Amino acid sequence: MSNQLYVSSPVNALVQGILREDKTLKEILGHGNFGLGTFNDLDGEMVLVDGIFYQLKSDGSVKISETSSSTPYACVTHFLSNQSIKLSKLSSFIDLQNSISKAMLSPNLIYGIRVEGLFSSLRARSVPRQDSYRPLVEVAGEQVEFSFNSIHGELVGFWTPDFMGSVTVPGFHLHFLSTDKSHGGHLLDCSLDSGTLWLQPIDQLVLDLPHSIEYLKADLTKDTLADLNKAEH
Repeated sequence: MSNQLYVSSPVNALVQGILREDKTLKEILGHGNFGLGTFNDLDGEMVLVDGIFYQLKSDGSVKISETSSSTPYACVTHFLSNQSIKLSKLSSFIDLQNSISKAMLSPNLIYGIRVEGLFSSLRARSVPRQDSYRPLVEVAGEQVEFSFNSIHGELVGFWTPDFMGSVTVPGFHLHFLSTDKSHGGHLLDCSLDSGTLWLQPIDQLVLDLPHSIEYLKADLTKDTLADLNKAEH
């Protein structure tokens, strides 16, 4: 099995408001069992873990998503980590990022990241379903934030080098899913009591280019990195 990150569509298309594609979750599963993304019309955040898709809705609910659903943007891999690291108390997401960075072989590779543990506090967000195509930075202004205390769960996501910023979200991009599968969202901040980090270096990237009319007619020459950073962080 190849060690690769599969991206279903360039993230700069999503940033410019192409929020609907015909790529089904069943097709995504053919490329990996672990990852994140969103759903058509930005209908919540996506977590794919152990081959199951979870939809993290803007009302705070979580449900298992049917594989017939579609996505405009998903990043997945076959998660096969042989590197696990015990994590002790960390007071912020920045501290967690620093701990992960120290374990990286090089910042020029992609990494699959999975953290399981007890979070003393955690702040996450999701976005409401969009009925019209709008730039992602506008939609992010309507995000709904959630705060949790003393919650068990896991973080799922990736580190991607900055030079890939037109393809996928650069830097750390993590989604949270509680152990009881009832809470989750796009991670904004957290503090960790204790946990375990699994890290998978990834050295191949596979990118699909959609054929929808909206994508084919889009002007993707614009530098969207500033808007992406504002929307994602």
